Amino acid sequence: MPKLQDVAALAKVGVGTASRAMSGRGYVDPDTRKRILEAADALGYRPNKVAQALRENKTRVVGLLLPDISNEFYTDSAAVLQSVLFEAGFQLVVSASGNDPESEERGLRSLLDHRVDGIIHVPVDARRTLPTGVPIVQLNRHSVPLQTDAVVSDDEFGIEAITDLALQAGHTDLALVIGGADHSTTADRMRGFRNAVDRAGIPEAPKGTAGRRFRILEGDFTSAWGRNAMHAIAGDLPDVVIAASSRIALGVLHACSDLGLSVPSHLSVAAHGNPEWYEVFPPGITSYAPPLAEMGQEAAVRILAKMKAGAEDGVPITTRLRGEVHHRHSIGGSLSAPTS
Repeated sequence: MPKLQDVAALAKVGVGTASRAMSGRGYVDPDTRKRILEAADALGYRPNKVAQALRENKTRVVGLLLPDISNEFYTDSAAVLQSVLFEAGFQLVVSASGNDPESEERGLRSLLDHRVDGIIHVPVDARRTLPTGVPIVQLNRHSVPLQTDAVVSDDEFGIEAITDLALQAGHTDLALVIGGADHSTTADRMRGFRNAVDRAGIPEAPKGTAGRRFRILEGDFTSAWGRNAMHAIAGDLPDVVIAASSRIALGVLHACSDLGLSVPSHLSVAAHGNPEWYEVFPPGITSYAPPLAEMGQEAAVRILAKMKAGAEDGVPITTRLRGEVHHRHSIGGSLSAPTS
């Protein structure tokens, strides 16, 4: 088998330069890197990552444990995570828990068994005791109580902002369709909604009557729940529905189709998240867009710092990053023309 020294000789560089080019760690002139990689390909050289891991006691692998690998909510964050970690010489390995606490436990154990150097974790079971001995940064959600650094969206601000838009349009009969109380995101989004309706003096049903009230329908972050929640209130509809996730929003809109409801003629809708279809679905969904790429960047920076420190460093903190509000046409009423 060819050795690194053979690659260096063919590329006419030193072994140290060849090593940096092959590992991706440290600066190498782009033209020189290209020449080294071409030499490696010509010789059929492949670095022995297993031997390297044994020598360094590091795998240079970071695990990303997600609830749902098919959820578009995580793709932007994961893409940035992979890019930043790759530039730092790490590979990202993705695992999905399927929103199941037992599967989440198996996923964490598997990553630990494979000796990953760090874990980015989107928790399903918020009260799970996290493993020790490996740096962990949580993304989008965090443990309750907080056990490690977390990078999340400022969802309280976001849901409050889109609820305010509905109130400014003159809507006083509101419903929030949201996931289960065991997630930190549920608490943040519910708090934002309550901030807005409390400030407007809107009472919660049953104290409030049809025309001036708010309701909270709590289930899970799925399209099935969004659809079922809408059918449950089909005989007593609000003016506006605030969907607390893009999956819930999809279910809400499915139910509108089932019930023959037009948005916003019969029902106004606003939602958390900002998948591409929000823009093209007639009439365009008013939404709060979390800063997913920025969240991925910050999570990568945090896990790299923790891995470099080699131990848990200080009191864990939550970093909340603020996204953007997109005012489109799905909220009817007296509000001024949409700006996005």
